[in-house]
Amino acid sequence: MKRHQACIARRVGLGLCAALISGALPAWAQPSAADKATAEALFDAALDLMRQGRNEEACPRLEQSHRIDPGIGTLLYLAECYEKTGRTASAWATFRQAMSESRAAGQTERARKAQARADRLEPGLSKLTIEVAPEAVAVEGFSVSVAGKPLDRPLFGIAIPRDPGEIAIEASAPGHETWKKTVKLGAAGTAANVKVPPLKPLEAASIAPAADPPPTTTAAEERPAPARGAVAPAASGGGDTTRLIGLVVGGAGVVGLGVGTFFGVRAISKNSEAEGYCQGGATCEDPLGVTLTDEASGAATASNIAFGLGAAAVIGGAVLYFVVAPRQESSVQVGAMLDGQSVGLRVGGTFQ
Repeated sequence: MKRHQACIARRVGLGLCAALISGALPAWAQPSAADKATAEALFDAALDLMRQGRNEEACPRLEQSHRIDPGIGTLLYLAECYEKTGRTASAWATFRQAMSESRAAGQTERARKAQARADRLEPGLSKLTIEVAPEAVAVEGFSVSVAGKPLDRPLFGIAIPRDPGEIAIEASAPGHETWKKTVKLGAAGTAANVKVPPLKPLEAASIAPAADPPPTTTAAEERPAPARGAVAPAASGGGDTTRLIGLVVGGAGVVGLGVGTFFGVRAISKNSEAEGYCQGGATCEDPLGVTLTDEASGAATASNIAFGLGAAAVIGGAVLYFVVAPRQESSVQVGAMLDGQSVGLRVGGTFQ
């Protein structure tokens, strides 16, 4: 097991090195000194509010502080704030996130405390299950949203932890009536099951396509015919087009490198988390440790593929922009020639 995890770490490291060698690894957005000061002020204000018992006001400030300057300590206080306001599912998920990040950072004591808090909350989580009729799922463009956020299809029929309170559920599809329902989820381990029925098609008249607008005369039709002997405007060379293609290809390469970096960091995090469940030996007996290791391996593979494709695209775009395009600079004129006895095509210009 350790040997496998070390291999994953090496694969991720190779991908990161490839991006650095290419010179196009995107820089991580680091908070500025002013951002850090703002985050610190928000954090201090939130702690003062929590001491006063004003947790509803404190939680948004902790959220904003963590968005500006993420930190494990902020996550732990935010999870506690969620718990004190009755948002048990949010508190549980945030403690779990703090546990994972603490393990990745080697902060074992924080990881232990975060796991203990998450384990204490788990038995009392309220859960919501959304079951969808097969006829509804089969409709093209069908989607379900819970509390305004899309619900992925693999989650249909799965009990998902949710914060207690009223939850709005909506199902929709093109050409069908939208189905809506609001459920009230209680606290202390309450479970709710909602069944989404087949959607009703809209009346044919209400979805009939609009009539085609009457034809209009275009500017080209109104333009007078060219005079005899006139020449059409010159057509430009292909250098600009090649530069544009180079920019597009290079931009796609930068995106690929960013995707590779994301999966590389994810692989390292999953690998570190797996080590917490697999304590030495050639094999791992913990199912969660095996799952985390498999996820780390998959992320490492995706990282290396994305880095390779991204680097190739960046190099190809640079060649198109800086090498190929300058060689294609030319001025070519193509136009129609008309006189009283003949019609012809005039081609002229310079070529390199």
